[in-house]
Amino acid sequence: MAFDPRIKEEAIDRLFEAVLSLETVEECYRFFYDLCTIGELKSLAQRWQVARLLAAGATYDEIVGRTGMSTATISRIKRFLHYGADGYRLALKRLGEPAPVPGPPPGEGGAGDQGGGATGGPDRRS
Repeated sequence: MAFDPRIKEEAIDRLFEAVLSLETVEECYRFFYDLCTIGELKSLAQRWQVARLLAAGATYDEIVGRTGMSTATISRIKRFLHYGADGYRLALKRLGEPAPVPGPPPGEGGAGDQGGGATGGPDRRS
């Protein structure tokens, strides 16, 4: 699936180009420290951690225990992991991480799926 074209705009293109220009983790720390609040950065990192755990087959209970993230947010991340624009999958593959474990759509009773969220495509509201 391609990304939602409604998010495409010049300012976002320039932001992504800036991120792509960074060459080291240290440079990323410096850039994101200036760009984001600590809370925003930690939230992004936590979402990435949840995506990695889901892809590795962790259950919701395991993820809640390790991250403290709500099952509703874990469910949203799972929807994007399986039905989003494949950004998570692309990054996981390039980093040599496990591919997402196939399963039923979130909210349809799959193993470890306690989110009970709406079915269908990812919700962009949060």
